[in-house]
Amino acid sequence: MLTGRLNAASPAELEALHGSALAVLERTGLKLRGRFLLEALADAGCRVDFAEERAWLRSDVVERQIEAQRDRYRMVRSSLWYPFCENLPREDVAFPDAFTCDFGFAAPWLYDLPSGEFRKPTGQDQVDMIRLGNALGSVRAVCTPLICTDLDSRLEVIESARLLLRHTQKPGWVGTSCAGEVPFLAELAQLVTGDDEEALRRRPPLFVHAYCTTSPLKIDTRSCEVLEEALKHKFPVNFAPMPILGGTTPVTPAGSAVVATAEILGGITACSLIDPDVFYYATSISGEMDMRTTQICYASPAAVLTDVLLHQLFRDRYGLVLNVEPAYVEAKVPGIQAAWMKCFRQMAFGSTVCHSLPLGLLDNGAAFSPAQAMLDLDANLAMYRFSQGAVVNEETLCVDLIDQMGFCEHSSYLETDHTAEHFRDLLWDSVYFDRGYRGDAPRLPEVEDGKLLRKADADWRELVKGVEDPELPESFLSEVERIVAGARVALRG
Repeated sequence: MLTGRLNAASPAELEALHGSALAVLERTGLKLRGRFLLEALADAGCRVDFAEERAWLRSDVVERQIEAQRDRYRMVRSSLWYPFCENLPREDVAFPDAFTCDFGFAAPWLYDLPSGEFRKPTGQDQVDMIRLGNALGSVRAVCTPLICTDLDSRLEVIESARLLLRHTQKPGWVGTSCAGEVPFLAELAQLVTGDDEEALRRRPPLFVHAYCTTSPLKIDTRSCEVLEEALKHKFPVNFAPMPILGGTTPVTPAGSAVVATAEILGGITACSLIDPDVFYYATSISGEMDMRTTQICYASPAAVLTDVLLHQLFRDRYGLVLNVEPAYVEAKVPGIQAAWMKCFRQMAFGSTVCHSLPLGLLDNGAAFSPAQAMLDLDANLAMYRFSQGAVVNEETLCVDLIDQMGFCEHSSYLETDHTAEHFRDLLWDSVYFDRGYRGDAPRLPEVEDGKLLRKADADWRELVKGVEDPELPESFLSEVERIVAGARVALRG
């Protein structure tokens, strides 16, 4: 396996980021739209203006609360949910222990390749995409693929959770921004885990919410409401800033990292004053403002470097996990732009932070493309194989075989048992990319790319057709229906 990682900052520079974040928390403070957080900070001796919903955090309070969380939670997550690395390594990039791809991002649009249209997903689309995730062996957790517009918006999250539980035996997360949904998702999570308290506290299926900080230096009302309810169930708390360089934060990676750090440290400080036993971690998805279009862009050096600074600060200075999300790219459709942006973000993070392998996301997280997911699957395998490095031992050094083959005057390595035994595990057998000989016929890029895209689109459709829903115990299904029925009554009321 590859070892080591590229560092974006020296220890002295990390200390400067830390000191700057503390200065911001003391001088500027945070806007917190939840009275329970303000009260906790006030009780700890911080200055609070309840009318303005603003708190100024004392450095000693922040330092004490953050130090108490050091090394408590070490899981590295992808897609905000699946802990693909059980223990954040000290000096290395975090790799999955097996080829594992992220699937499901609750996208509000579905990209249809044959028509080229972005359309609002339906419940049937949700089922089809869940079945696709179920059919892919490298997907260990099927998270909610889509946001369905033909479902009651007051119940869409609960209904999507119901579909997830009925159509896969490897359910991942269902995110929510509504506090009223949390108790019902908690019941479903208890059902899935069999009331396993350890699983519920560290990796609860069917419930995750990134308690989104809103740069600069705010946690909004909805996030606070969900956070207050989630703390009652001792779910892991994930603070997720999305700083936009030149838009909502300074244009420099360092300045944006200071704002995001202050947001996360402030959130963890307030919450750990309320319940120090809950597990706390963070996720950052930094972007930059395109000054020509005002579009937010994630596949850029400055945006990636901001996330890398944040990750390394939290890992090395605080002993806390801060995840990154490589799936966000501004490419709208499958093609050259999507391929380049995805590979850039994934390889950049794969040399500095971790190597999570997402599938199918386009348009800055707004759209899911099953055809793109098939292409990503192919490219992700190559990246995973690279991350495993080269094994050096007696079997792979092949000294006896080299001596036996000599100068290959009578046979080649292609004919050896050694090649037959190992090539499937070592060589990348691409499903989609043309690696054959050129031939003499003219070749047009749009024609060659069209063949590749059509094959990817046909493959996912064929996969979904062949998927059978899992046979689940009737008692389990009845309990799901009971919980969902309760949610329908409560949330429609």
